[in-house]
Amino acid sequence: MQVQIALYSLFREKLPPENRGRATIELPEGSTLADLLAKLEINIAAICSLNGQIEHDFTKQLSDGDEVHIFRPVGGGWSEAATWRMG
Repeated sequence: MQVQIALYSLFREKLPPENRGRATIELPEGSTLADLLAKLEINIAAICSLNGQIEHDFTKQLSDGDEVHIFRPVGGGWSEAATWRMG
């Protein structure tokens, strides 16, 4: 399946500069948000938006055509429950 991603802040460095933080990623059927973050080698705190909504469940399965935005938490107002931490 294919998932559209948009990376912000230092996560943009995970893609070539000409992509400007955007790409289409191929993932196996049944992949989760956690699988996507692992594929991108994101192993620090991150917040994900799935199809325009903040997603707190990183075990959420993705579907073909989903759009995921990945960004760093900012100070104040962000929820620890919505943050990805590897391990």
